[in-house]
Amino acid sequence: MTHLVHERFGDILIPTTGPEFDPLNWPKAGAYPLFPYHNRLVGAAFEHEGRHYEVLPHPALGSDAQHGPAHRRRWHVVSHEPDRIELALNYEADADWPFDFRAVQRFVLADGRLDVELALTNTGNGTMPGGFGWHPYFAAGLGNAVSCVAAEIWPVSSMGIPSGAAPQTRDANKPFPSEGFTVFLSEWGAATATLDGGAEITLTAGPELPHLVAHRMPAYVCLEPVSHVAGVFGFPPEAKAGAGLFVLQPGEERSARLSVGIAGSAA
Repeated sequence: MTHLVHERFGDILIPTTGPEFDPLNWPKAGAYPLFPYHNRLVGAAFEHEGRHYEVLPHPALGSDAQHGPAHRRRWHVVSHEPDRIELALNYEADADWPFDFRAVQRFVLADGRLDVELALTNTGNGTMPGGFGWHPYFAAGLGNAVSCVAAEIWPVSSMGIPSGAAPQTRDANKPFPSEGFTVFLSEWGAATATLDGGAEITLTAGPELPHLVAHRMPAYVCLEPVSHVAGVFGFPPEAKAGAGLFVLQPGEERSARLSVGIAGSAA
């Protein structure tokens, strides 16, 4: 998604500045899907059912991969109506991800709301680990209020992502600081932000997206609903399922829904 614009409040997402960009250097704008994992894949490698897999590292991250390859591929339009669109990607195993899958994004514009559905299907012959999420760049500067009702926060390692240590209890209504940060939350109910154009957005998601990454920079805030905790591929085996990593059987599909509600008064 390159733009999301409201008739009264203007840009909801930071708009992209052109029709083309380096797929390995996504502009800090718009919103993109996270399939079949999100955040860092440490060492660009993981273990699955006793086998070691390696993928290509991201050029900007040294030895690590990041955010999965789906947003760097061409998607096709399945259906398109004035208020909705469905996009799909039929992914064939390659050096970026060793399993076949089909990913789907469905967007529906409603009155004061954007509804999003994500779906992931294992189209291969064996089992596949994975997850999904959504990575929007909301147009909110540092002076704008941003918060999330969430009961848990994950401690991070020296790499800045969760290490597998158990989450800690958090004051569910604790406000976010008005400075740059990245936090990893669970048991969240809603995330809210005041945008530069005066909109008040409320992000909610179904139980299939129980985790949230909040990443704030001077010009934007990313509120990313995700199915698993960042770094989960490196967690101890007994902790992976509890942190949201699922394993899809051949032909199995998982789906999730989220919504961005838009209200407020124009500046």
